[in-house]
Amino acid sequence: MSALAYFDKQSSLMVDLGFSKARLPKLRYYVELLWAANEELNLISRKMTFEELIDNHVIDSLLPLSRFPTDAKVVADFGSGGGLPAVIYAIQFPEVSFRLFEKSPKKQEFLERCKVVAPNLDVAGEIPQDLKDVDLVTARGFKPIDVILDMSRTYFARESRYFLLKARLEKIEEELALAKKKFKGLAPVVEPLKSPVLEVERHLVKLNF
Repeated sequence: MSALAYFDKQSSLMVDLGFSKARLPKLRYYVELLWAANEELNLISRKMTFEELIDNHVIDSLLPLSRFPTDAKVVADFGSGGGLPAVIYAIQFPEVSFRLFEKSPKKQEFLERCKVVAPNLDVAGEIPQDLKDVDLVTARGFKPIDVILDMSRTYFARESRYFLLKARLEKIEEELALAKKKFKGLAPVVEPLKSPVLEVERHLVKLNF
């Protein structure tokens, strides 16, 4: 089976998880961009197969899609890397502005190229404390929760929401225990996510919803 044929094979699962069938061609093109650029930029892992890219990253990013807050207008994504999940979400929600924060200039250049399928992307470097006009922060496999809050302390002090894709519950509980010591009024909700293709432990951490 060719690489893109595997995408097509798994596309019904993507739709089942809430992704728009009409926007699948744009998602497919983004995955092509990501796969082609990965050899040079190591956006995910050079050892990864195309099937693993789809199952471990694309479908993984879609697991909490149905719980994404539909009232969000400006979203900041921390440590965007190759654009997972931010580019996927930007394709799904073209009316939402996504600000992607990525320190690596080479990865920033790749993310700029993703505007061909998601013109609602705004690519930046360092994460500012205040995050003006932002009403939601997303991150996947980035830093511990307390560090994410430290990096956006001014934003956290306002009416702030965080939509964090995490893995093991044990690690999440450790991170939340530390974060609660440093940040008063933290209101976390941890929701388990079930992958339809992999036996993995995945969770969505929502703060201040």
